[in-house]
Amino acid sequence: MEEYGKILNLHNEQGDCLPVVLRKYRPGDEEDLIACIRDEYGESYFKRELYDGEYIKKKAEEGCMLFLVAKTLSGEVAGMMLLKQFYPQENMCELASQILKKKYRGYGLSMPFARYGMELLSAGPYYAAYSLPVLFHDISQRHVYELGLRATGFILNVFDLEKVTHSYGNGRNSKHSQGIQVCGLKKENAGTLYIPGEHQGFCRAVYGRLGVRYRLAKEKRKENKSLPAGLPEKSLVTYKNDSVQSSLEIVIYVVGRDLEERFMEIYDKYPLTGKQTANVFLSCSDRYSVYAYRRLEDGGWFFTGLKPLCSDREFLVMHHPGDVEIFFEDYVVSREFKPLLDYVKKCLKERKGGELWPERKRGSEPK
Repeated sequence: MEEYGKILNLHNEQGDCLPVVLRKYRPGDEEDLIACIRDEYGESYFKRELYDGEYIKKKAEEGCMLFLVAKTLSGEVAGMMLLKQFYPQENMCELASQILKKKYRGYGLSMPFARYGMELLSAGPYYAAYSLPVLFHDISQRHVYELGLRATGFILNVFDLEKVTHSYGNGRNSKHSQGIQVCGLKKENAGTLYIPGEHQGFCRAVYGRLGVRYRLAKEKRKENKSLPAGLPEKSLVTYKNDSVQSSLEIVIYVVGRDLEERFMEIYDKYPLTGKQTANVFLSCSDRYSVYAYRRLEDGGWFFTGLKPLCSDREFLVMHHPGDVEIFFEDYVVSREFKPLLDYVKKCLKERKGGELWPERKRGSEPK
């Protein structure tokens, strides 16, 4: 398999046969991969770096990205896929960017291609397999479910649909969202989780489906908004903004007394106006995570699920839509994702509409 890959004989509904070879990337495949992306997205694919052949070659040589190709026996690329790892921040591998050329759809290539990637991924040292399926069709959602990955939540409003074109419908949504699917591999114990009381049932269901050990700490109601005793002075917060997609990602590893200050710095740089949206990944392995959750909740953030098993910490996910309206009815989701989507829709309906940080002083709003 390592050198020659896997040979498939696929058939469409008309009975036409398509022999395909699945294999790992080799130097010289760069233009084939890019051609596959262009066939579906033109020049609008949100991972802009993948249009650069030198970038593909460099990342493949570094080992942080494993590109897979599906080629016909005539040598034409039929599809591509990416296995992406995230050392040292996380110990998981993402099944990402499976793109099939339009002319080769209908032969049943997607599932065996995904299975081939999962075979390679499962042989690695990863805590978990991870996937972020699109919500404008449910093909990827269903296929990775068959590979053992389970739905755990959503990352909402990530991509500006004026900047991304594809061959499926978007409905009324102006920004594109993703699901989260995870399969535990080497990590079998999630440890103690500090989850808001109202979401503990959701979390029990998710971790139960993942089949790992965990413990839910009881929320201390009297301390959930006042500064808890023992709270560290400094937070550990990272963030990055995609200016093309107007999408901000904030990760809270450690909750500290300066959390408000850190968020004010971020809001001042990236006001949540126009199409600017934001997602927060909050470590629920941190005993003070519920305090941070309550503060963010008061500022209009709402719960969208979990990102489990991907690192030494467990994370819950929150979203702030800013001015962007979300049409959940226009997402296309699998049977497994449907109850999670209904739950998140309810969280949005019950969302509090306060200031981004309730206690910030007058006159300090983002400029």
